[in-house]
Amino acid sequence: MSGENDVSPGEKNVPRGRLARIFGIGKLAAGLAGDLAGAAGKLAAGKISGGEGREAAEERFHRKAAERMFSALGRMKGLPMKLGQMLSYIDDFIPPAYRDIYSASLRKLQVKAHPMRWTELETVIEQDLGAKPERLFAQFTREPIAAASIGQVYRATLADGSDVAVKVQYPGIGQAIQNDLKNIHTLRSAFAMILPKLDVERSLQDITDRVHEECDYGCELNNQLDFQEIWRGDPDIVIPRVYDEFCGDHVLVSEYIEGLRWEEMLAQCDAAQKNQYGQVIYRFVFGSLHNHGIFNGDPHPGNYLFLADGRVAFLDFGCVQRFQTKTVEAFLDVRQLARDGVRGEALRTAMTEAYGLPPTLDEEEWEFLEGYILLILAPGLQGVFRFDRTFTREVYKQTMRASTLFARKALSKGVWEAKRPGLVFLNRIQYGLYSILAALEAEADWSRLLGEGPDQDGPSDSGQP
Repeated sequence: MSGENDVSPGEKNVPRGRLARIFGIGKLAAGLAGDLAGAAGKLAAGKISGGEGREAAEERFHRKAAERMFSALGRMKGLPMKLGQMLSYIDDFIPPAYRDIYSASLRKLQVKAHPMRWTELETVIEQDLGAKPERLFAQFTREPIAAASIGQVYRATLADGSDVAVKVQYPGIGQAIQNDLKNIHTLRSAFAMILPKLDVERSLQDITDRVHEECDYGCELNNQLDFQEIWRGDPDIVIPRVYDEFCGDHVLVSEYIEGLRWEEMLAQCDAAQKNQYGQVIYRFVFGSLHNHGIFNGDPHPGNYLFLADGRVAFLDFGCVQRFQTKTVEAFLDVRQLARDGVRGEALRTAMTEAYGLPPTLDEEEWEFLEGYILLILAPGLQGVFRFDRTFTREVYKQTMRASTLFARKALSKGVWEAKRPGLVFLNRIQYGLYSILAALEAEADWSRLLGEGPDQDGPSDSGQP
């Protein structure tokens, strides 16, 4: 059995009690506050070391803050780490002047968070599968290949020679997440010191329902089997095989796939390769949704592997949303009307059906929602379209405007929520996907990519909800 004597010590456990979770976030907040106060004091007193200017001093502070956040969130796991993963690829949450600094540090949370001790995870495997790893696998490397928010991943070999990835859930992570939900205000206060644009509470509420499902590896196994069946035989999309006979409530074993991680791909691949990868990702997300009413709800780049031949392997199916056929058809109706130039009452009726909008919207709200939907659908309505940060910044700006508008209206009309389950989550995922495609600067006729152009035959396979 390999790797027995070269394992990093790792963390003893995930802090799971409510006080421990509060302490972890409170310690991060205190550290950030101290750094901020120290930097502000030096700037005010003109005591900037080494003769550096104000901009350089501020940059140094933000680099320190970003590393502090990576360290703290990586140790806590759970929802704080999920939030850090979101920040690593959704650029417009982060002030532009310091975007690269935070992205560089927080992207490490996608696969390189502080791992837990091997002995803790070995116990989970034995309890779940009834035997120690050395009896279940021909080889098992105890150094994890990835450490994420819910569990960490090891490489192993089955008796028949198959290379596999073994995902093992952190003990106590479910309780930790429950306590995170009780500490949202503490989380918001900590992040607001550095990232005032980020609405932490809303972002966490968006992912709460689905993150519970991520702790259910039986549910994830079934999700992965469904995606595997959907994309079986596709030349560009790879879904790892699941070895369900080696899976349990807290252990998931699937095919090991060799490929470049996000950072490696960005550094090594040219524009044409990145564009190819972007098209594959787009087709996977929206092909799954509009052909099968299903989408993977955790699109952060750590869940992709990029193969040299242009294929993309998709990992982690713990967070999945499903829609009924009639709901998907309603999404497509909105898109078709938008493409045909239909506006006003007909489009509004279709939007109401698709998104479960209330009958009490006034003209100001309708005008905004029409414009917002047309903005979101723009990549599939304009022929060849290139994703870039200008577009994602506009989407972000209008999303924030929506929050302000409907908060103001709620003062007189009361609060309303879209009645279609999963729509808030879908909006977040779509925005996250757009951020990824903007990083790749992906360009295509997205409508035709899915066989859905105006002169195409056959059923619509639209690229947007």
